[in-house]
Amino acid sequence: MTGSPQSGEWQRIADVPVDTGLLALVDPMNADDVSRYDLGESGSMNYVVVTNEGGVGVAVLVGTGLGDGVYPVEARFEQVEGTTRIAEVRVRFLPHPVVGYELPR
Repeated sequence: MTGSPQSGEWQRIADVPVDTGLLALVDPMNADDVSRYDLGESGSMNYVVVTNEGGVGVAVLVGTGLGDGVYPVEARFEQVEGTTRIAEVRVRFLPHPVVGYELPR
């Protein structure tokens, strides 16, 4: 993280590239479970919970609205016990950063 984040404000912290029309929210320890997931099963869903072999949810795959692109990631920070910490993270899929709300043809 660079700079000193202001508590309570949404700040752009990164851009995330997407080439599958899906974004995964996953603890890196469970990345293998996501890599084994059949992306063909997702279709045009809004989201799906990926489970491990024991049936426990370990990740969420989120559809990006209009597909591939580079999407802005923002974080909101809070002061906790004298330390600035991330309180929330959001990714804006719509409007699409290039095509707005237009569906690809």
